[in-house]
Amino acid sequence: MIAALVALLLLATAGSASPGPRPLRGVTLREKTGLRLLVASNPPFVLDGDSGRVTPVTVLSKAPRAVVSVLAAGQNAVVWLDRARRGRKVPQAALYVVRRETTRATRLSGGWSVVASVDGRAVWISAYRSARECTLRELWLDGRPRRAPRPFPCAWLDAGGSLGLIVHTRRGDALVDPDSLRTVLHAPQLLAVAGSRVLVEDREKRLTLADTTKQRQRLPWPSSIGGGSSQGGTDDAPVDPNGGSIALGFSDPAYQGDGTQVTDVWLLDAASGAFNQLPDMPAIVSLKRTSWAWTTDGRLVFLAETVDGTVVGVWKRGDSRIAVKRMKLPERNSGSDSFVPW
Repeated sequence: MIAALVALLLLATAGSASPGPRPLRGVTLREKTGLRLLVASNPPFVLDGDSGRVTPVTVLSKAPRAVVSVLAAGQNAVVWLDRARRGRKVPQAALYVVRRETTRATRLSGGWSVVASVDGRAVWISAYRSARECTLRELWLDGRPRRAPRPFPCAWLDAGGSLGLIVHTRRGDALVDPDSLRTVLHAPQLLAVAGSRVLVEDREKRLTLADTTKQRQRLPWPSSIGGGSSQGGTDDAPVDPNGGSIALGFSDPAYQGDGTQVTDVWLLDAASGAFNQLPDMPAIVSLKRTSWAWTTDGRLVFLAETVDGTVVGVWKRGDSRIAVKRMKLPERNSGSDSFVPW
């Protein structure tokens, strides 16, 4: 009798164990999405999310050894292109605008790092004047100046929402108000800004929600990837258009030491600090060719390379699965997995 009870208990325990990573297959995406994706490649292209049609972005031809990435700027997008010329004294990239309903790039400016202004109508650009001197300026998307150049640290920029710009330096990250150039917050790593709350990761891989009043909320590490282990860690952390949620990824390039690449995306409610795992996670993908981004209407879109080929995945609140469609794309050879969903 006891042996039978033990056997039943073992069966129940095995059945309740969470499944390990599987290829991102979700459920078949059958409905029309109306999505168009500007995809970083050399040269970049626009992918029709329904038909699978690929249209190269005109004006930008293939450049040898170039690195290309794309980022959203309101309803439009910016292409960042580093031609990696030999012998140059300071880093320099070319910046282009691609309007939402077009497939044509328009030259915007030169510079180094670029991030969209909070209203989406302009961009902040940092540029090198010399090997140790940089400036920060703001340009409208038609190239007209919105804010004149001012001295600024030579560092990479990320969007900081309504709180400013995330500035990545060798000594850690800072949240800077671009109007006053005042530093709002320091941390080892600033992952995202959602509304008035900032997602912070420290050197011990601990997650915290902070705000500018110095209040802190310690968060649990929700994923089996990373945390206190030496393998894996946080990945992309795009913020939804309403500023309430962060789609935080946890990725491992060698899951359990066997070389399998895995990502695990969780939705963080910035107000409460609660995590919820997305369906179909964790997923086996090629990390260098997988990313996710929000649409302006609140859908989370994946562009991922899996064992089955490249897929576009779409998830919205209330969905029990990620809806997936296979796509045949040109080689994504720009050194970036970025894309902008329209």
